[in-house]
Amino acid sequence: MSHATITQRLADMSIVLGGYREPASRYKPAIRVGNLLYFSGQLSAMEYDGVVAGITGQLGSEIGVDAGYEAARQCAIGLLNRAQTMLGDLSRIRQIVRLTGYINSGPGFTDQHLVLNGCSDVLIAALGEAGTHTRLAIGVVGLSFNTSVEVDCIVEVD
Repeated sequence: MSHATITQRLADMSIVLGGYREPASRYKPAIRVGNLLYFSGQLSAMEYDGVVAGITGQLGSEIGVDAGYEAARQCAIGLLNRAQTMLGDLSRIRQIVRLTGYINSGPGFTDQHLVLNGCSDVLIAALGEAGTHTRLAIGVVGLSFNTSVEVDCIVEVD
């Protein structure tokens, strides 16, 4: 798929990439090994200059599935920002191989799969067949900054 097509698909979803920030901690946002990119976790909320911005809260006890879906959507945008920064062109993505979602879940919350759809839907809509992937949605009792969702992925590239 061409870069222009991906950019148009993102625009159709009201997504404009840019504004990527380097991590404040001791890790790399992504590492390339051969033709695979391994992306570090992308949070739905981050702390900047002492202020937490983004979607926070535990699913089921503080926020609902719709807010969680939006949190996962924000994670997908962050992953695409990272990919564009590393690759220069999203059309170099051959396949999203694996997506793992960590969902900040309250007791009894079992709709992690519905929350992670927010990320999957963006990747598939933007990248077409190359955006389809295997995935794992995991409920966890807490995440950094009380963020609602964290996702990481493995991507095959040209």
